[in-house]
Amino acid sequence: MIPAIQGIHLEPTNICTLKCPGCARTRFIDTWPQHWHNHSLDRSVLMKFLDIDLSGINISLCGNYGDPIYHPDLPGLVHDFKQRGATIDLITNGSHRKTSWWKELLQELSVSDSITFSIDGVPENFAQYRVNGDWPTIQDAIKQCVISPCKTVWKFIPFSYNENSIEQARQLSQDLGIDQFMINPSSRFDGQTMHFKPRNELTGIQWHSQQNWKQTVTTKNLIPKCHDGHEHFILADGHYMPCCYVGDYRFYFKNEFGKNRKQYQIENTTLSEILGRSQVAEFYRTLIDQPACQYNCGE
Repeated sequence: MIPAIQGIHLEPTNICTLKCPGCARTRFIDTWPQHWHNHSLDRSVLMKFLDIDLSGINISLCGNYGDPIYHPDLPGLVHDFKQRGATIDLITNGSHRKTSWWKELLQELSVSDSITFSIDGVPENFAQYRVNGDWPTIQDAIKQCVISPCKTVWKFIPFSYNENSIEQARQLSQDLGIDQFMINPSSRFDGQTMHFKPRNELTGIQWHSQQNWKQTVTTKNLIPKCHDGHEHFILADGHYMPCCYVGDYRFYFKNEFGKNRKQYQIENTTLSEILGRSQVAEFYRTLIDQPACQYNCGE
């Protein structure tokens, strides 16, 4: 059964100024630079596609490839959602935007919204992974956000270079006035990033389940994240899919949404029409057989 819509996950843009070594964007550009194109969602097309009541619906602005703050008109996009009664969760590194831009964005947000800063370490070391990250502009952004009504979060991924900096970062977050400090273990450790892997207790459950999947290439049980109804996902190039994992280039062209991607282009249809399709219902019915689901949501 297709989960009732509780939230929508958007990738407003696939543009980013960072070059994180474990990021799908960095990997894609390094491997197939000739096939990379920058995209940003069109406000009017998106709002027409979302033909549902957005009152109380949570809009998560994040994505697979880009940082949402580089959308050419993010304040305008947020304004559209707030006008329709949605709440906003923005996830960003926070680098390279001017103070005036943050002030414009924050005028659109309220106490029901949140901004999460993804900063993996302290100012002296976080750019070892967040390559091109810029602490001065991040700090300026945080200063603006903490005096606004919205909630602020510091999200910290443990890596080998920062696992001994966690408490220092936690204290810094408190000194800056951030509301919540959150540890968010990563599973993105492979041949290219294994030197970033922290001690096992800081890798998280998903890392271990993925290692089991790689060894067996099958799983008997899933804990589908899409079942909470918050994962309906739209890529920056304007295509719908059930979640961001399905949109990962390693799995995308092996499933219904990648094989028939033109049928899921948001400018040609609506969300209600897509969710009424038998092919979509069949996808949800057969989650256990989907490689993206086995890899990312295996028990």
